Amino acid sequence: MTLTRRAFLTAALGAATLSASTLTAAGCASPTTASPGRLTLWYSKDGLSDTVLADAVQRFPADRLNLTPIGDGLKHRLLAAMSGGAYLPDITMLGDDIASYFADADQFVDLNTVGAGALKSQYLPWKWDSGTTEDGHMIGFPIDIGPSALYYRHDLFAQAGFPSEPDDVAAEVPTWDDYFRFGQELLRALPGRYLLPDTKMVFTYSMAQQPVKYFDRQNHYLGDQGHVRAAWDRALRAFDLGLTAGYGGAQDQGQSVDRHAAWNAGKELSFVNACWITGELKQSAPGTAGSWRVCRSPGGAGNQGGSYLAITRYCPRPQEAFAVVSWLLSPENQPRAYLDAGLFPSSPSAFGDPRLLEPEPFFGGQATMAVFARSATDVKPAYFSPWDITISDTYTDELKNVELAGKDPVQAWADAQNKVNRLLQHQGVI
Repeated sequence: MTLTRRAFLTAALGAATLSASTLTAAGCASPTTASPGRLTLWYSKDGLSDTVLADAVQRFPADRLNLTPIGDGLKHRLLAAMSGGAYLPDITMLGDDIASYFADADQFVDLNTVGAGALKSQYLPWKWDSGTTEDGHMIGFPIDIGPSALYYRHDLFAQAGFPSEPDDVAAEVPTWDDYFRFGQELLRALPGRYLLPDTKMVFTYSMAQQPVKYFDRQNHYLGDQGHVRAAWDRALRAFDLGLTAGYGGAQDQGQSVDRHAAWNAGKELSFVNACWITGELKQSAPGTAGSWRVCRSPGGAGNQGGSYLAITRYCPRPQEAFAVVSWLLSPENQPRAYLDAGLFPSSPSAFGDPRLLEPEPFFGGQATMAVFARSATDVKPAYFSPWDITISDTYTDELKNVELAGKDPVQAWADAQNKVNRLLQHQGVI
């Protein structure tokens, strides 16, 4: 569940009790740290490039840099450290739910005060702005993004006599309605397969394409407006037309084995997803190498995911910390991070790097960067609120109930609305 403002305030209040003498501990290290005098960076496993980090150790004094990779649960560990006032990092990674920290932005350094503003033009505007509060306090420096595309089986499309080259497929499916029509015809030619894994994917990426989601930056609730219902109806239509696999949660951990099997067996003809799924596809279905292509998503560009680095206010030397942050995430280092860890660049200058435009054997020699770069550039800026993940999960859980249990769609919609309203009332939002 997304962190609520109330939960974060509890953690922040605990951290605020730290004494002034503690906050000025020697060296650029957090109070009561396990590495006194060193600059401590917390990051998720695979959340930063190992190659770039190794160079950082050489570039910045090794006796001043403490790199701490954390598996699952970085956020919970961060909040626990802030609440307890101990073992706090100087620099920490934050996820795409960064807005959940906005209410307590004073727990982090405003990166504008250490020179971030001079670098703004080097990054995608919508990504840069997403790490900044309404009153201009910049919490997060952009690491990566998750532009979306349509992944499809080039070989099976061609086998059925359908357009199969990326530009041709994109021209056939500019809208979701066109995509569904195309899919119906394709499934008649290729029975026993499906176009999409589940309704969750349709709903999620329909919402990702919207210029507004569930709230605006003033935290006015927008989830009861027509764009959410349109995404819901579109997801159900895909199911009603028999285009999905017929079960919910294909993107969830429990369904991954079935989905990987479908990839290998050629059952899943296409899907809309962010660039980060490429690694899973290659690892889980190596026998399909050369069979996949990507093209523009039906319905247009969207983004799903991406992360940031932040400097906590407990770092005695934030300027030095920012030197590390800005170097790690510089436009020059982002191509290496993409090649090493699949972290899609947040700096447009990286899109034209020759190393990222090399033909990719897994995608039949296609350079997928060109497709994802266009999606990244065309993303419509939209505010991502502290409650978005929980709200989205509420809707997709009810869609799953329709798919798995045959729940009445009218009742499912009503139940989703009621659950969201109760959540927001409990949080004091509405």
